[in-house]
Amino acid sequence: MIGKYNISIPDFFKAVFTSDEAYATQRSILTNLRLPRTIVAGLSGIALSLSGLLYQEIFQNKLTSPDLLGVSSGSAVGAAVAIILGLSAITVSIFAFVMGVATVVITILISKLFKNGSSITLILAGIIVGGFMSAALSMVKYFADPTTTLATITYWLMGSFENSTMKIVYVMLPIVVVASIILIILSWRINVVALGEEEAQTKGINYKLYKYLIIGIATLLTAITVAFNGTISWIGLVIPHVVRLISGRDTRRSIPLCITIGGVFMIIVDIISRSFTNSEIPLSAVTGLLGTVIFVIILISKRRDYNEN
Repeated sequence: MIGKYNISIPDFFKAVFTSDEAYATQRSILTNLRLPRTIVAGLSGIALSLSGLLYQEIFQNKLTSPDLLGVSSGSAVGAAVAIILGLSAITVSIFAFVMGVATVVITILISKLFKNGSSITLILAGIIVGGFMSAALSMVKYFADPTTTLATITYWLMGSFENSTMKIVYVMLPIVVVASIILIILSWRINVVALGEEEAQTKGINYKLYKYLIIGIATLLTAITVAFNGTISWIGLVIPHVVRLISGRDTRRSIPLCITIGGVFMIIVDIISRSFTNSEIPLSAVTGLLGTVIFVIILISKRRDYNEN
């Protein structure tokens, strides 16, 4: 109901639950613009929050974000190349998704060159591949037409739900729902895997199998979000911290909370981005401002623990 076009509560219910032609404009705005956009925003918040939580638990690093293994950088390169080639919006999303997944696969293959199987090796490989993809993106932007495609690439990189449709909902919804259900089922195993390889083996858990399964799910969630909506920063870093303040590190509680808080937070961010100015504010600008404030509040609230440790 919130947006530049004012729709009152009575008009909302009449537009949704009646076929009165007097409310055709409101009905069109709700069903064609706001409904798919709100659903996509909620799904994106869920996906990025879960992805950030999984990466932070698996790599035992609270400063880890969903783009750790280069998925966001790879997706950005794929989208930029598609935009320069003048391809359609859906093809841009496909290019972004494929390149994002391919980047993580390359990262894992590089880490396999080292026989120790350490998570640090995987993180370093992600930094290397992500750095290479960032350099490749700079090259693509350099050769882009500064009057047309460069602006499109730059705006895409800042994230937006402007192009959300029910077709995108039909793609994202089953992926996010199925991934969320799998993670809830595996939540106690994620707790064990987060303790490290030796602890997992003593509990009879196949550490490597679950580690790469969890990384795969996190990568899929990030890639599908970035492919359709561009790069959205801070969500995957901040929301898991907020959740842990409420529930602790037990993923049996933190995963459902990430689903709830992440989805609601991203919907609020979308409302802010499209309602406060004549033109839309890029999502990363809003999430960056809010995320910074929230992160500072978290640091202040936990300063005693940090000082003791």
